Amino acid sequence: MPLPAAAGSHHTVWVNQPGGVAHPVLYAVDGDRLVCFGDGDLASVPDGARVSASIHEIAGGPAVANFGASFRQVTPASISADALLELLAHVALGRSLDEVETHLAEQRAERRIIELVP
Repeated sequence: MPLPAAAGSHHTVWVNQPGGVAHPVLYAVDGDRLVCFGDGDLASVPDGARVSASIHEIAGGPAVANFGASFRQVTPASISADALLELLAHVALGRSLDEVETHLAEQRAERRIIELVP
């Protein structure tokens, strides 16, 4: 099933595991995948779990898309640098290209990256 059309132009998805609380996370579209960090508030969601997801404007407001999805962990190397940079757009990555590249490599190695598969 393809991603909702709204996925390409918004930045926040609320992820809710059945019986849980919905958590807003930043996401990026990586080719035909919707990816986000699966640590922090989503650390307890197991790989393969079915979740509900809703895409909202970054500042809040009504949902522009709702869908069920499988929560699937991806290998860090499989996510594009552009998608990783989008997920980290709010983080200072360094003052030089070397610092940025080092920080990106650390994020790839340390963070859990997941895909929401509709």
